[in-house]
Amino acid sequence: MTLMKSILLGSAAGLMAVAAAQAADLPTRKSAPAEYVKVCNVGGMAGFILPGSDTCFKISGSVIAQVSGGNLSKGYSWVTGGGTWAVTNGPPIRSRPDFGMGVRGTVQFDARQDTAYGVLRAFIETQFNQGAGYQGGGPGSATLINYAYLQWAGLTLGKANSFFSFYGGGENWDNLISPDQQGYNQPVMFAYTGTFGGGFSATIAFQSAASDAPSGSGTQYVSLGNAALDGNRAPDIVANLRVDQAWGAAQLSGVAHNVYATSIAGPLSTQNIWGWGVGGGLKFNVPSFGPGDNIQFQADWTRNAAWFSGLPDAFGGEQQGVTGAGTLTLGPNGNGLGPVLLDTWSNGNGTWATPTAWSVSGLMEHHFSPVFWLGPEFAYGEQHWSGLATGSGIPVNTQMWEVGGSAHWDPVPHLDFQFEVLYESIHQSTPVTYNFVPPAPAAFPNNASGFEGRILVTRDF
Repeated sequence: MTLMKSILLGSAAGLMAVAAAQAADLPTRKSAPAEYVKVCNVGGMAGFILPGSDTCFKISGSVIAQVSGGNLSKGYSWVTGGGTWAVTNGPPIRSRPDFGMGVRGTVQFDARQDTAYGVLRAFIETQFNQGAGYQGGGPGSATLINYAYLQWAGLTLGKANSFFSFYGGGENWDNLISPDQQGYNQPVMFAYTGTFGGGFSATIAFQSAASDAPSGSGTQYVSLGNAALDGNRAPDIVANLRVDQAWGAAQLSGVAHNVYATSIAGPLSTQNIWGWGVGGGLKFNVPSFGPGDNIQFQADWTRNAAWFSGLPDAFGGEQQGVTGAGTLTLGPNGNGLGPVLLDTWSNGNGTWATPTAWSVSGLMEHHFSPVFWLGPEFAYGEQHWSGLATGSGIPVNTQMWEVGGSAHWDPVPHLDFQFEVLYESIHQSTPVTYNFVPPAPAAFPNNASGFEGRILVTRDF
């Protein structure tokens, strides 16, 4: 019996050993190591690592829905005939919408990585606009590239904020009297910025001087009524000196702008000159008023470079240039009568007139609480012509002022309710020679004004 038990136990042990050996030869089904998204922070930007690279990537954007309303006072149009300029009635107010709705979607892509020469960055912002009525929610119904640039070792290459302007167009949707190019109509550029420590820096930039449509109207403002732009001969050359410190910021900037045009009225005459402008800005952080509070000022002066004065891109200019809805236009063509904000003017007799334009503006941001803050703003600008022929019919002097602001309520993070108003008034001197086409008024319309209000709701991510 003992022998039999030994044989049976030995056989069982042998079978178990064989089974274990066979099981060891079978393929295993262990799970592969999990791939987790790696969080990164490069140049102050938090994002995630693109798989298979050392690039830190971030996707962000916003959706803005708005309701807007307003209108500009009765306008008049320039007409020309027989070598003279005259004024006729512009489109009546009743023919223009004074209410509109629109939406804008924005998507941003930011890619950064560390290199031996600093952060290498590529940035793209696309906009999707849709709307109708008063202003239609922005630049009509369009998809556009608002930004597309790369930065590395002090270089900025592509479509980016102009280094001339200090704070862009202000707090409101429509621009303050200020050379914007920092929220819309940004130029394409090749720029280099050198830093010197302590927050000091200097930049030299070569910016596109022509239209970058559909995301802007460029900086070339040459009369198409009696002169034709003969193409771009050079970029806008911009330079600035800037300091950014805990107390705020300061900037001094300058621009050289080439004007090349041929007269199409009277004897053939060509002008090829360099316009120029200077600008300055100050920003003071005032946390004693409220966390995040600041006060900013900007001043600009130009000759033969009207865009950099800020006057053409103000509220009335956007009404005309961006949407075609305005009557207080800033040129001799279009839907109304406004100051002739151009880079030059041919007198039609072989001589040319010179425009000088300047502006001052200011804005403030005051936080009453973490969820409620106000942004009042104001601006004043003037334009003066020298060398105008008697029969040009252009106002020699123009004064323009604006006042407005916005109120913001942020009930939860990443959600903003904005309520804004803006008023603009223009006074123009009576031209030495004034012609009118009945039933336009026999007296020159010296004054015009406009008002608008807007509600915007923004969700950013």
